Amino acid sequence: MNPFIQKYFNDYHISALLISNMENVRYLSGFTGSTATLLITHKSSFFFSDFRYMSQAKEQVKGFTIIQVARDSTASIALELKKLNLSRLGFEAGSLTYGQYLHYKKGLSGVELVPITQDPAYIRMVKTKTEIQKIQKAIHVNKLAFEKIFPHIKPGLTEEEIAFMLERAIRESGGEKLSFDTIVASGKRGALPHGRASSKKIKKGELITIDFGTIVEGYCSDETCTIGLGKISSLQKKIYTIVKDAHDLATEKIYPGKKGKEIDKIARDYIEKKGYGKYFGHSLGHGIGLAVHERPMLSHVSEDILEENMVFSVEPGIYIPDWGGVRIEDLAVCTPHGGKIISEVNKNLRVING
Repeated sequence: MNPFIQKYFNDYHISALLISNMENVRYLSGFTGSTATLLITHKSSFFFSDFRYMSQAKEQVKGFTIIQVARDSTASIALELKKLNLSRLGFEAGSLTYGQYLHYKKGLSGVELVPITQDPAYIRMVKTKTEIQKIQKAIHVNKLAFEKIFPHIKPGLTEEEIAFMLERAIRESGGEKLSFDTIVASGKRGALPHGRASSKKIKKGELITIDFGTIVEGYCSDETCTIGLGKISSLQKKIYTIVKDAHDLATEKIYPGKKGKEIDKIARDYIEKKGYGKYFGHSLGHGIGLAVHERPMLSHVSEDILEENMVFSVEPGIYIPDWGGVRIEDLAVCTPHGGKIISEVNKNLRVING
């Protein structure tokens, strides 16, 4: 049994756990479809889905008893659970809707429903060698796509056109789909950490922040490159260097046993020391895997304990209103020797002579 699931059984004194988060369903059962629920007890495991997915489940799902339920499955699953004489049933509070909860409450009279309040992604925090290899495949697609479009970025293109070029290159390079909507923010729009690509035309003398990712074999990549177009100012170079140094300093200190907030503090304190602390307002990083944002978190409040083979982003940034911004993001693996960057695009400042 997964150690985090075992901990839930012990901490919450439950007799069974209902899994409805689809990333967790895939992680635990191997099922890649879009609709399913798992039930795990001390002795048995059950997989519930409807007619559309029965053939797929029989091919993919191992170690679970497969049970067909109605397409609108919550009430139908409750009927199956009733047969098991459960006493305390844990459920993922962050994944079950209130409507679904009411169906279970009505269909399972006499069963105490126990909300598991931890983030469902906790059970997926430590990656296997195979998972890391899949993330690296998605990372490699990032590199192929970015290097393909880089020579074609020029003044007069809109942010939307750059995003379209990149998204097309991602698909042509083997990406199955985007892991999130591509961010392209140039000039003053670079002060928007999540500035979606707009109709703004890029110009000489601007920094351009490009945040992009893909999915390969179910696993995500996530990467941010900030590049210059034409001649850029000494201040732009200075801000870039501060962000890159913060990124490198934090990465070096990623060791098993550290808390997420300790790594965040390294980058945050450095940027603060350089006089730009108030312009770094988001977390340093987040875990990645089957979801683009998952545990562990690298934030100023994160108590997550880092372990070997956790994979997460390191992405400090400085965002100055009416000026612009810089973000640099790589994915790193936690190792006994420090953080190992597995992103492939070089993050030294690159300037296009437009």
